[in-house]
Amino acid sequence: MRQVVIPKNELSEFDLPRVCVITGQTEGISFQPVKFSWYPRWLLIFVPFAALIVLLVAMLLTKRAQGTLPFSEEGWAQWKRAKLVFGLSFLGTIAVLCGAIFAFAGNTQTGSYLMVGVLVAVLIPVVAYSAVVQGKVPQVLRIDAREVTLRLPSDEAASAILRHLQAGQASRAMPAREVRSA
Repeated sequence: MRQVVIPKNELSEFDLPRVCVITGQTEGISFQPVKFSWYPRWLLIFVPFAALIVLLVAMLLTKRAQGTLPFSEEGWAQWKRAKLVFGLSFLGTIAVLCGAIFAFAGNTQTGSYLMVGVLVAVLIPVVAYSAVVQGKVPQVLRIDAREVTLRLPSDEAASAILRHLQAGQASRAMPAREVRSA
C-alpha cells in the first residue's frame, strides 16, 4: 500500500487517471463520489480520561474533503461493503454496551460479566476495521487546507495517480510560449 498526496481540488474525474484505486483495474472504471474526514489520532489517548471533551475537540479539529475517485465495479462494491460493515460495527458496539449495562449493572456479583461486555463492545469495531477496512479500501491519513493524503490498496493505482499528478505539475511549470505556424 502506497501513500498518495492529492490536491483537494483534483479529487475529480477530470484530474485523476481511470484506474481503480482498490483493484488497479483500468477497464470498466466509473468515478464515484467519496467523502473523507480526518482528526488528529493523538486525541484517542485521552478518551479514557475525558471522552466527552475528546469528542468535542475532535469535532472542532476534524477536517473534511469530498470528491470523486475511480472505481471498478468490484472495487466500488468493496468500498460500499467496508463502509456498511464498519458502520454496523458501531451499532453492534452500542447494542452490546447497552445490553451489558442493563443485564449486569444492578448485580454486584456479575461485575466481571459487565467488564467482558464492555471489552467485547470495544473489540467489535476494531475487528471490523481489521477485517474489511485496513489495507482493503483507500484510507485517509491526513487532510489539510489544500491536500488529502490517502493510502491506496492498489500500488498500480498509486503509481498511475502519482505519474498523472507529476505530469500535470510539470506542464504547469513550463512557461507559456507562442507557437507560430509557417
